[in-house]
Amino acid sequence: MTNVITIDGPSGVGKGTISEHLSDQLKWNYLNSGALYRAIAWVARNDLINLNDTKGLEKASKNIIFSLENKKLKIQYKNKDIGSLIYDEEVAKIASKVSSKPKVRESIINIQRSFKKPPGLVAEGRDMGSVIFPESQLKIFLTASIETRAQRRFKQLKDREFNVSLPALIKDLDARDRRDKERVNSPLVIPKGAFVIETDNLTVIEVKNTVNEKVNKTYGTNI
Repeated sequence: MTNVITIDGPSGVGKGTISEHLSDQLKWNYLNSGALYRAIAWVARNDLINLNDTKGLEKASKNIIFSLENKKLKIQYKNKDIGSLIYDEEVAKIASKVSSKPKVRESIINIQRSFKKPPGLVAEGRDMGSVIFPESQLKIFLTASIETRAQRRFKQLKDREFNVSLPALIKDLDARDRRDKERVNSPLVIPKGAFVIETDNLTVIEVKNTVNEKVNKTYGTNI
């Protein structure tokens, strides 16, 4: 049996940081499910696909090649590695809208599940523990207030020299939260049996230590 640890939560709670930490510590495969939607969003922008063109978005998802390289996600489109091109705010906004399309979500379910390979998988997203890997032995749900998440995102973007507005980020996160929670297919929920960590008043190291304790207790490891 291949073990899966799922890490879910809204945007800006640190899912990527904790997931990469666990993947590195355990030497397991790592799936950032949000990157799949970002890739589709990037193709939609690049190929001028209307976001209401569900069939066009589905086709785009099928023409993107997702694979594992050194246990991390590799993304190719038309023989071009686009993994480094999908991380900007415009793509993120498009991805939030793309991910609300039921047919698009359905089109990548099998792709996401295909990453469940030995020696194990750390999967992060919005519905990893609730829909994609409900059999997961350890489900973690990270949460924080919208103000905390916006402040973190603001600092991150400022450090990368982006010109951003904190009120605009709060408004954007609020819109993403509503889309995630209100969509018909795979809404953002706390998976059954998940261990919830409120990160507002915790440092990254404290969150890592809390997660490490749960992993050690669940799997009898020592990380």
